Formats: sequence, structure tokens, C-alpha cells
Amino acid sequence: MNKWEYKYQWETAAAQVENLIDINGKNTYHIQELYADLKKKDEVINKLSVKLNDKREEVYKLKNIIKTQHEKDFAAAIGVEVDN
Repeated sequence: MNKWEYKYQWETAAAQVENLIDINGKNTYHIQELYADLKKKDEVINKLSVKLNDKREEVYKLKNIIKTQHEKDFAAAIGVEVDN
């Protein structure tokens, strides 16, 4: 190979390296954006989990109230006195 062929190969390799550096920078920026989106979604999931747990507790309390009322109604129907 002569010096012009070496120079061409060096310039080609340098251009490839520059392109790879640009691609790497774009990927890094994209990953940072995705990470920020994931953080936001995790916060939403955590808030919704708290709400879900609150609603489950409320449902449990309401089921107990319904069960108690049903027992009182049944006892009243058969004529048994029930304490509150």
C-alpha cells in the first residue's frame, strides 16, 4: 500500500469513529429520557398502589358492616336478640 491508501483508510476509520461517537451520544441521551419516564411511571404506580390498598381496606370494612347487618337481620327474623 502506498501513503494515499493509508491516508484513505485512516480517514475512513476516523469518520467511522466520529459516527460511532455521535450514535453513542444519541443513545445516552435517549436512555436518560427513558430513565426519567420510568421514574415518573414508578411514582404513578406507587401512588396507585397506595390508593388500591386504601380501597381494599375500605372494602374489607364495608364487607364486615354488611356481614354484621346481615347477622342482625337474620337474628331479628328468627326472633333472637342480638347485642350491638
